[in-house]
Amino acid sequence: MAEPVGGRRHPLDVDLARLVGDEQAGEAARSRARERWLRQQATAEATLVGLLVDLAEEGADVTVRTTSGRAHQGPIVAVGRDFVIVGVSRGHVCITLDALATARRRPGRHRSETTGDRPAPRSLTLADHLAALAPEAPRVSLAAAGEPVLLTGELRSVGRDVMTVRLDGEPPVTAYVALRSVSEVLVSG
Repeated sequence: MAEPVGGRRHPLDVDLARLVGDEQAGEAARSRARERWLRQQATAEATLVGLLVDLAEEGADVTVRTTSGRAHQGPIVAVGRDFVIVGVSRGHVCITLDALATARRRPGRHRSETTGDRPAPRSLTLADHLAALAPEAPRVSLAAAGEPVLLTGELRSVGRDVMTVRLDGEPPVTAYVALRSVSEVLVSG
């Protein structure tokens, strides 16, 4: 570089500094554009399952609302092939993906927008999950199509397409519930 003449920089030095500054600004703009494009591509590939997986990994506290209008608040604990598990104060609630209307982060800190461009990490189905719990005979409350109120009682067994619940009441009765009709199951404990 040329020595400053009379305390002033040489005109070539000024032009070179301006050129370098312009190039750095251009590269920063190109980098931001690439990042924005990659986010858009990931978002275009988004699935509900992928978004739920992102929220679960983030440990986000969410409010989920079902198509029946019920709301549940807590962290997403797991995402299966056809359902999501939300941790709630009384245990956990399993919601079928078909019955999930919305999932919202609760107000507060959260990281950047989720992209949701991944598959479920587990091939586990709702039937598999409930069948694994049945030997413990947990208390459940479940929403089933055609039933005006939640069915509450003790989970007795789960077959390929039916679950058996010993309902509360006097006298208690046994209900056989078609798994395809179940939209959510609150497992107490």
